[in-house]
Amino acid sequence: NNRLTTELQLRMIDYHIGLLRAMTIESP
Repeated sequence: NNRLTTELQLRMIDYHIGLLRAMTIESP
């Protein structure tokens, strides 16, 4: 379960990073 949760957290982090990048690109 620990390994699964860590992978989930990493995916969530990547998702948020993608959102932040999209927001910064849309509004310079």
